[in-house]
Amino acid sequence: MTMRLRAFLSRLALTTAASGLALNGLALPAQAADEQDFAYVAILAPETVTVINGQAKTVKFDLYNISDTKTNNVALNFGTAAQPIRADLGFAAPADCAGNTCQLGSLKPGERRSVKFTLKPAAGGTTAPAGTIALSTSVAGTTSDETSIAVVRTDKGGVDLEMGDIADLKLSPGKSANVPVVVANSGNKDVKALGLVVLSPFGLTPALAYRNCEKATEEGITAIVCVFNDTLAAGGSFTLPSATPLRVKVPGNAAGPYDYPIYVGVVGLSDKYVFDFTKRTAGAAGAELKMETIASTTAEEPEPVDDLNEDDNYTLFSVSVPKTSADSAAVGGTFTGAIGTKASVEVGMRNRGPASTVPPAVTWIQYVHVKLPTGVELTKSDDRCLPGTSFDDIDESVRDLSEVTDLVCLVLESVPADKKHLFTLTAEILDAAEHKAGTVTVDGGVQDSKTGNNKAALTVKLTAAGGGGGLPITGAPAGLIAVGGAVLLLAGAIAFRAARRRRIITVVE
Repeated sequence: MTMRLRAFLSRLALTTAASGLALNGLALPAQAADEQDFAYVAILAPETVTVINGQAKTVKFDLYNISDTKTNNVALNFGTAAQPIRADLGFAAPADCAGNTCQLGSLKPGERRSVKFTLKPAAGGTTAPAGTIALSTSVAGTTSDETSIAVVRTDKGGVDLEMGDIADLKLSPGKSANVPVVVANSGNKDVKALGLVVLSPFGLTPALAYRNCEKATEEGITAIVCVFNDTLAAGGSFTLPSATPLRVKVPGNAAGPYDYPIYVGVVGLSDKYVFDFTKRTAGAAGAELKMETIASTTAEEPEPVDDLNEDDNYTLFSVSVPKTSADSAAVGGTFTGAIGTKASVEVGMRNRGPASTVPPAVTWIQYVHVKLPTGVELTKSDDRCLPGTSFDDIDESVRDLSEVTDLVCLVLESVPADKKHLFTLTAEILDAAEHKAGTVTVDGGVQDSKTGNNKAALTVKLTAAGGGGGLPITGAPAGLIAVGGAVLLLAGAIAFRAARRRRIITVVE
């Protein structure tokens, strides 16, 4: 894998982590007003944009409602009194904005809103210092997020690949649709070979079964890379022919309601990468994915040039899947051992189907509430569990494990039908007058209409001294970090949301 392609995949990972679960707006009923703890509209924008003097450049960035409530009276501002936008940058705000202020109305929980503005600096003037485009969002007049984009001017120019926007899709389980792909080179130099990169962090894998496409994995992120050994000229653009499209199909057992994010991006490739790729796929069968030219202005001598603005080399769209049924059942357990010994259990949930459970989203995260039985003292907790009775009721007063009586254990992934998601807990069995049973209760969300199996017992079984203990602990707990690109959508946003709602005390032994 070339450094450029590796950097592209890494950038997607970082972007995904930064945007967090706001990429996935779980369609749930609005919460009551007294539960609307905060409203926050975040800005996800490139740090730097390079513009060619005398040439227009469109800059795109995204806004996210990273909160579990609808935000009203959202506004976006360009520039500030302290950081006005310099006239020589040729800045033009979006057409529907009044001056440098855009009134955006309302954003649903988890909603993403894309915004574009243009820059067109005058020809010449490469000695001018970098300019700044200050950005800020506000909700009902209160500042929400602030950032800035540095603008660098150049006369030299180069390749500047851009991905066209892709509209969101709505597909029921078992259905499929073609995805329109448009790639443009807005720079002033040609690029000799291209790689189309498609990434779906939550497993809704697009269909790209062509002989010039293969899977590439970097740092736990798996993407499909299709190689085009063709020149994309300066000012040119291409699309995928209707005979060989990018196609998305939703599995029959897909979880919903959920908006599955899919990234589509493009990178310029080196001769070595194309040569190595051709060797690896020499015997591949099937049709070849080709690019169909839309427009072209060929330069005399194409040469490999670094991309001026890699941040707009990708776009994001979502595939919205309607509600499906998934029966979440609680899985209880028993602490087995003699007085004074430590015993372990695995408790949690089992998905009885028929569909998978929805992955975590900014508006809802599935959890299991564990109420410990009396007469035991917790000595080791699963890293995915926090002291408290619900996700919205983390217990700030608990300072050590011996004080814990209730745990909230987070389900940080989609659980397939007929699979379990378990958490390991270890406790010392005390010499108590009574070992009253505790409970394991799972929140199945809107998918779970069968609530009769949402609770199971967590009990204590005493054995004679020296008798068999509980479940042995094998391997490290999964914790808040798992393998694959999906985790990049989880840990940061969960911590962000929880931290803004309340302080969470980290419990250590």
